[in-house]
Amino acid sequence: MLKQIYTFSLTLLIALVFTGSIVAQSSFVGNTKDVYTGPQTKVQTPVGQNIPIPYDGTLALLFDNGPLVTNPGGGAGGADLSALQSGIGLGTYGFGAQISAGNSVADDFTINGSSWNIEELQFFTYQTGSSTTSTINDVRIRIWNGAPNAGGSIVFGDLTTNRLTSTTWANMYRALDTSPTASDRPIMKVVVQFSPALVLGPGTYWVEVSLGGTLASGPWAPPVSIVGQTNTGNALQLTSTGWAAAVDGSYPQGIPFIVLGNSGPPCPVQTPGNPTPANNAVNVPITGVTLSWSNGGPGTVPPTQVEVFFGPAGNMTSVYSGAPITQWAVPGSLTYFSNYQWKVVNKIDTCNISSSTWAFKTMQDPLLIEYCEPFTNLSNWTVVTPLGTTNWTANASANAGGTAPELRMGWSPSFTGASTIRQNTPMQLNNNHLTSFSFRFFLDYYADPSGTVTVGITYDDGATQEVLYQVVNPTANVGPMLIQGTFTTPATGSDNAKLQITYDGYTYNIDYIYWDDLCIGQVVPVELTSFTAKADNNTVTLDWTTATELNNSGFQIERSNGSEYQTVGFVAGHGTSTNVHNYTFVDQNVEAGSYSYRLKQIDLDGTFEYSNTIEVEVLGLREFALGQNYPNPFNPSTTINFSLAVDSKVSLKVFNVLGQEVASLVNGQMSAGSQKISFDASSLNSGVYFYRLDADGIDGQKFSSTKKMILTK
Repeated sequence: MLKQIYTFSLTLLIALVFTGSIVAQSSFVGNTKDVYTGPQTKVQTPVGQNIPIPYDGTLALLFDNGPLVTNPGGGAGGADLSALQSGIGLGTYGFGAQISAGNSVADDFTINGSSWNIEELQFFTYQTGSSTTSTINDVRIRIWNGAPNAGGSIVFGDLTTNRLTSTTWANMYRALDTSPTASDRPIMKVVVQFSPALVLGPGTYWVEVSLGGTLASGPWAPPVSIVGQTNTGNALQLTSTGWAAAVDGSYPQGIPFIVLGNSGPPCPVQTPGNPTPANNAVNVPITGVTLSWSNGGPGTVPPTQVEVFFGPAGNMTSVYSGAPITQWAVPGSLTYFSNYQWKVVNKIDTCNISSSTWAFKTMQDPLLIEYCEPFTNLSNWTVVTPLGTTNWTANASANAGGTAPELRMGWSPSFTGASTIRQNTPMQLNNNHLTSFSFRFFLDYYADPSGTVTVGITYDDGATQEVLYQVVNPTANVGPMLIQGTFTTPATGSDNAKLQITYDGYTYNIDYIYWDDLCIGQVVPVELTSFTAKADNNTVTLDWTTATELNNSGFQIERSNGSEYQTVGFVAGHGTSTNVHNYTFVDQNVEAGSYSYRLKQIDLDGTFEYSNTIEVEVLGLREFALGQNYPNPFNPSTTINFSLAVDSKVSLKVFNVLGQEVASLVNGQMSAGSQKISFDASSLNSGVYFYRLDADGIDGQKFSSTKKMILTK
């Protein structure tokens, strides 16, 4: 508390000396952001209550992308306050949306079911230093049928037409949380009306807005503001460098706007429902999965077309579109312990209706020991030190890069020393086993020294620990990032394994630290279940199967004819997997003889081990034959293959279309079996050529054959 008073007094003194008044420090980052640059005094999130964006009218509210007000009546003169919450690390008053600079902002909304008749859009903006009389005189919009930075196309509007209908003060101010009654950023409501109404069918749309005003500053678009929350949306900003995420530091932000009008008559088609697997089902098998559903009210018209979407969570794609069905069989195998989503769209000629997005999670691999902690709550954890007993929480945020909630270590109440949180129940890992770990992490730095953060594993309830990850006194934010690694469990006692997390330092010097998706996994190493070889003439086919793989880069195939092994090929592996995988490698043009083959299995870290060897006898071809050259056409070289039934005197020559000999490739004795000759035609012109093989076998057999080849230059 003394430090806060001192910091405030020093800031006050400097402000009085240089300006004669106290104002919040701010600057413009080019023309892209209006940001706060003053000291971030350590304060808790300001007490407030979000309310919807005010609207009073006869139109129906179709969509509200707010909120914007954090403190009703908490601003200058009793107006509403939209607080810039510096106490939780935010620093952007607003994003540049100036027509003069070519800037704009965009955010999305989704129409489900029937079409919308949009009669009015409302946006919110300010120009620093204005009065409560609006200075906005220009607004331009575009509506996209998808993200403008990801393939969306414009379905309405342009950035040349002024569509301003009206603008008034919204009875709110944008101000710093530590200066809530500042009045230099009054927020204006900007109204765009459509006559006739703008009709949009079901889908996801992005509305883009660019603004003009009479003052030099801005116009700026304040972000969605939610009390105590850093991530508020997924808006985009267009600047001279193109589209980019609208972020405050590293925190993604939304842009408030509202859509007014009315929706069309309900689509009469039946709605898909009653999904199987049930929504949010778990332990779903990875094979033999059939998605099924039924169609019901409130619609009464059966669909004439159905489209099914399915895929890993967050990446659904259309997998069926056609005649009506009520079930769809998932082909092949799914991945163990993974999240999947699906939905069904019923269609008639005039409209369509979509189900909700349903989800399920597949079963855990029976060969895999895995522990994953999403920090939904802290029922599996206990703070085992006297310090920090109230600092650890399962917080409704997603700053570590996962999904809410997540584990958060807070700075308040501040303490100096070590605080540890540990699992309640052992994970019962296998002894002497390579084990993987991963977790998401973000440290929000405030001052130096920021302390030491350790993630470790203990087998004796904290008497000792093995450090899995540690960061010591970072001088800037760390993350958000995914931490991954491996360790080997001890020879005994691994069934007592518990994870623990420790912060050691002065908590005042950090804002918050976040962890999420803390996972431990053990899988058996590469297990080769079969390895066979089969010879066919001069070709050897190798087949092998693995039941499991761990960090498997792949297999190097090695061959020996009684001397040293030589590498003849490589087949990539599947990393870490507990699924069965089948592999094949074909060794071609192998001369007759006895051979040994083995596999050199190579891990991602370069370590390797050999398989057992297998023996194979290659008899080779025992006939006269001339193969087609390859490649053909060619430039400038090609290969000619032929085989001899017995040892023979061989002549292989090349002729042009006039019958003139242009090259002699072989003229002499050759052994029985497969042969391969390379022909370089660099000195010849493009055209058609013929090659002829003549062989006189030692047993009296004679063979002659001619084939055509084409040289293209």
